[in-house]
Amino acid sequence: MGKFWLTPHGWPDVITVFLRSLARHWRGKLIAVIVSGFDGDGAEALCEIRAVGGTTIAQRLDTAKQPDMPESAIASGCIDFIVSPEDIGRQILAILQRDAGGADAVE
Repeated sequence: MGKFWLTPHGWPDVITVFLRSLARHWRGKLIAVIVSGFDGDGAEALCEIRAVGGTTIAQRLDTAKQPDMPESAIASGCIDFIVSPEDIGRQILAILQRDAGGADAVE
C-alpha cells in the first residue's frame, strides 16, 4: 500500500486564490479592493480581474496600518483607483454609477 505525505509549504495566498477564482468563473461585475495587510496576497490576481473587465481599488499607502498588500497591488500595475479607506465605499458607488452612465471617480 502506498503512502500519502502532506508537506506544509506555508500559508496559501488565499486572497489571490479567491480573486483568481472570481476572474475565471464569475460572470457579473467585479470590483476588487485590496486594503491593509501583510505580504502581497491578492496582487498577482489583479491583472486577471482587469482582463475580464473588472475594476481594482487599493488603499492609499499613507493610510494603511500594514501597507504590504496595497503596496504590492499598486506595484502590480493593475490598480484603477488608489483611495483612502473613507473613500472606498464612495469609489465603489462611483464605479457602479459610471457603469450605469455617470461619473467614474471620487473627487
